[in-house]
Amino acid sequence: MFHSRSQVLLSASILAGIAIACLLVLVFASAWAQDSTGNLPGNLSESAKTDPRQIEPRAKADSKDSGKRPQFRAILVQPNQVTRENAARWKKEGFAALVVLLDEAYPAASYAASAKVSAESSFDLYYWIEVGRNPRMADEHPRWMASFGSHKDWLARFPDSRAPGKGESAKVYPWVPIGYQEAFDAHLVRITALLKRVGSEYRGLLLNDLQGGPASCGCPNPQCRWALDYGVGSTATKIKGYDVAAKFLTRVRELAPEKVLTPIWATECEEVDAPARARKGSGEGTGLCASVGCVGGCPKYFSQRWIPLYKGHRGPIGVLLTHKELGRDHAVYKTPAGWIPHALEYLDRIPPKFGGEKLSRDRLWAVIQGYDVPKAEADAAIGAAAKAGVAAIVVARIRIDQSFEPRIISTKEPPNK
Repeated sequence: MFHSRSQVLLSASILAGIAIACLLVLVFASAWAQDSTGNLPGNLSESAKTDPRQIEPRAKADSKDSGKRPQFRAILVQPNQVTRENAARWKKEGFAALVVLLDEAYPAASYAASAKVSAESSFDLYYWIEVGRNPRMADEHPRWMASFGSHKDWLARFPDSRAPGKGESAKVYPWVPIGYQEAFDAHLVRITALLKRVGSEYRGLLLNDLQGGPASCGCPNPQCRWALDYGVGSTATKIKGYDVAAKFLTRVRELAPEKVLTPIWATECEEVDAPARARKGSGEGTGLCASVGCVGGCPKYFSQRWIPLYKGHRGPIGVLLTHKELGRDHAVYKTPAGWIPHALEYLDRIPPKFGGEKLSRDRLWAVIQGYDVPKAEADAAIGAAAKAGVAAIVVARIRIDQSFEPRIISTKEPPNK
């Protein structure tokens, strides 16, 4: 009798264990079916919540897409441009997100209104912050500005200017790069204040101009941005190392946790920009570097800063491809927007030569010029970026000002200036 009762109890325990195991299998299978991360579609995984670098933009679903990630398209505008009428038109143009300029020039009320329209129109909302090019900061702290380097070719671009004399420095107005500690800290303070103007219902931040100023070696090329004060004296505290941008993003991430951070980067001088004596082969050049033939140096210096950026930041990286703004609407590229594929190929070719890797196009956001150009030209630029297979295209309908001019300052001014 004892053995019989024990056998019954044992059988019941086994059956109960099997039932529990089946229930657990059903629960896990159901959760897995919701999506491959175990989360409901559209929600962030727990790892993404704690590590914003893993967050990716939402793109429109494409039923015709056979496994390839849909391309994400956004439009860069001012907050006062975000009206219901404009939002409806932008939807028809195929945009899935709004990127709104975040700046002191606009009150908090304008951001509240634009956020409301964005939500009502089912747009993802991002904010664009101009970092390195800052007239107000340049006026208040001229010593923090980038300097023209020791080459003097920039003078040909600005014939009304002059070379600096003793006790002077030629500054690239109004560029205040994060490579100086004083500017690094001040930009973080500014971003902290800007974020107080907006609510929390936005998806990410795009941070522009995290490199040095234009014409950094002293050539007149607006894309020569690897240096702060090449061959001339520093007027502020230079941060050591090549990973300044990655460090800056880490600090901004503390201010905007759980948000997508996208640094915007410009490619460097290209071989075609150099004088004929420095270029391989023959053919026309752009002349952007004037007499400076740094075809070997600039790619190396670019890579030294680009590689720590993409290694230290696992999220998307934007590439500034505003062709006309950067003087790249040159005949050497055959068509007005013909430079765009060359710029993206630059990222494929150059870093691997200096110990880096070819960055996947799945991480690249192309910033395209949609202002001050004919619609056909803007469409061609969008088409070139789309064909290149970038993950996202941001079409700027407001100017991304990349202009600069010389300002001669006295280096005898107090250090706090």
